[in-house]
Amino acid sequence: MPILHVVTGDGIIFDYPLTRAKMTLGRSKNNDLPLKDITVSRHHAEIKKDERGYLILDLGSYNGTRLNGKLIQTAPLHFGDKVQIGLTRLTFLEKKTLGSGALDSLILTTDGEFETGEQKIVESSPRRTYGESRELLASLGKGTDRTASEKRAGVTGEASLSDLARMNKVLFVLYEISRQLNQITDFDQLLKKIMDLVFVVIDADYGFLVLLGGRDGKELIPVVVKHQEGLGKKGKEMKASKTLIKKVIRDKVALLTSNAMADTRLDGAKSLYLQKIKSAMCVPLWRKDKVIGVIELGTSRLENHFNQDDLELLKAIGSQMAMVIEQAALNEQIREEERMRNRLERFHSPQVIEMVLKGDQEAKDRIMDPKELTATVLFMDIVGFTNLSERMPPREITILLNHFFSRMTDITFHYDGTLDKYIGDGLMAVFGAPMQKDDDAVRAIQAALDMRKELGLMMASTSDDKKFDIRIGINTGKVVAGNIGSPKRMDYTVIGDPVNVASRLESIGEPNQILIGEETYRRTKDRFLVRPVGPKKVKGKRDAVLVYEVIG
Repeated sequence: MPILHVVTGDGIIFDYPLTRAKMTLGRSKNNDLPLKDITVSRHHAEIKKDERGYLILDLGSYNGTRLNGKLIQTAPLHFGDKVQIGLTRLTFLEKKTLGSGALDSLILTTDGEFETGEQKIVESSPRRTYGESRELLASLGKGTDRTASEKRAGVTGEASLSDLARMNKVLFVLYEISRQLNQITDFDQLLKKIMDLVFVVIDADYGFLVLLGGRDGKELIPVVVKHQEGLGKKGKEMKASKTLIKKVIRDKVALLTSNAMADTRLDGAKSLYLQKIKSAMCVPLWRKDKVIGVIELGTSRLENHFNQDDLELLKAIGSQMAMVIEQAALNEQIREEERMRNRLERFHSPQVIEMVLKGDQEAKDRIMDPKELTATVLFMDIVGFTNLSERMPPREITILLNHFFSRMTDITFHYDGTLDKYIGDGLMAVFGAPMQKDDDAVRAIQAALDMRKELGLMMASTSDDKKFDIRIGINTGKVVAGNIGSPKRMDYTVIGDPVNVASRLESIGEPNQILIGEETYRRTKDRFLVRPVGPKKVKGKRDAVLVYEVIG
């Protein structure tokens, strides 16, 4: 049975079986797979099965759906494919292959809790990161673990050099952990790289990283398992005790145990005995004030017990790792917002974009959902474009249109209008969608007047054989605005009778004439010089439409 292996932007991991022929994914609770992710649309994507296999479809989401790194509208799913939905990553797997990698190389056994007795426990707090790192480096510099016999033997200088070398390694590792954040975008690869760096400064036989996940957020999910080179084969199954892990998570402490088989605290931890661990340490990973997982290292060599400095170092690295996890999620959110901004800039003014981006996610989603509202629609068209294009080479026509539309679009955005679409040699703009304002009709007419004025300035420096006129139609009324289309292609647009009337008004206009409908006139008659044109019969309307001309 196929399964989606889900890793959310905040590190929650769980598996979702595909038991239905069709399932939806999104932030809304009424989806089959709800995703608590602010960058996911309420109804984001759909996975369905047909006779050919499984398909994934984007449902006109705000941030898009990526399959193996590429934006898609609809695409077949193959086992092993990676899907990115907002900050959430999903891997399409078969159940029998789900346990590959860390999931089957580390087995978390059920052991008894710690027995009461002497415990070597160190306080752990998300607020002590800087102090811990500074104290750690200071302790390394002093050589705190140098024994009296070593000092008597005259190895102080060599030990100092050893301490200095290790301190350099520590600084290097802490620096590399931060640097990798900008070098590696894949979350899993980032965690693996950090675990590799841990082994540079701490001589451990094995190590693993476990995050809290599952549907309830309490399941222990192994995400990285590493063995020391030469001491264990990659992918070798290893048993680990929940005793250490649960105590660290429950009590929010860092724990160090040496000679674990003789430690009365661990009498209930059967897997520690089976694993023959002589020394182990486990520290929490923090996200703000919440423990989101643990990192544990262990060694079974009698001559290689961990010490207090090792624990402090692992705590510092754990704090860095937690910050990297948090920053990785923030970086992805910033990238999603930038992609959103780039798409919005094609159609909306900067002011509208800021209003959309600063609103909450529910507002963002609902802005693009089809809904009824009152808007003012503007159609603008070049008069006699066919004759013009016959006289000019295609390249010159393209340059002329791009220059013209650039200036007309800037005017539209200046008055907070939305560019609905370019239609051949014309454009359609909307004022009042996605956000309504009381003066939408006024701003539409101001934009039309500026367009006519701008055209005059353009034509003043244009040769006679390239000059042209425009005509504009404007109408106000109830429309349906939103993302409309199919899962393969959706566009933000408005539909309704007022849209059709605005188009017809433009088509009956004279060169450089601005015609408006009755509702637009009613809302703006006190702001502009307007003359009645009278009732006009337009295509698609049974009754005549009252038409007015804007003079200035």
